[in-house]
Amino acid sequence: MTIMTAEVSDDQILKALLAGEDVSNRAVAQKFGISDRRVDEVRKRVGLPTYMRGRHAAYGSWAEAFTEQSEPVEGGHRRWTGPREKSGTPVVRHRTSIQTAYRVAFRLHYGREPEGNLTRSCLIPGCVAGEHQQDRIMRAAEKAGEPA
Repeated sequence: MTIMTAEVSDDQILKALLAGEDVSNRAVAQKFGISDRRVDEVRKRVGLPTYMRGRHAAYGSWAEAFTEQSEPVEGGHRRWTGPREKSGTPVVRHRTSIQTAYRVAFRLHYGREPEGNLTRSCLIPGCVAGEHQQDRIMRAAEKAGEPA
């Protein structure tokens, strides 16, 4: 429903911006038959953040993204609560990058990038605890009976 009025008040625009989650300037402008710029001016004047289409950068770091999307469980394991690929693999999104939660956990725990594929050292399916991930170097050292 489009409301065409000669004068739309800032209060009307603000009410429309606050009517739902993540309302775009364009949607409000079309509703009232006004310019996107006018809606943006009201948004800025009242201190609402600029509308951003698509996914928002929700986390300040890989560590924050990983921690906020997983939870510790008994026995030192960690359960993934965040998004997954279609295949079911847990993924961490940070800014414009996506990595598996396993790789992020490994890097956060060991302070280095994993070499090759990662496998779990525990028997808990889907565990994303960093200390429960093993890379090629660690598996080779374990096979040779050496510390990693």
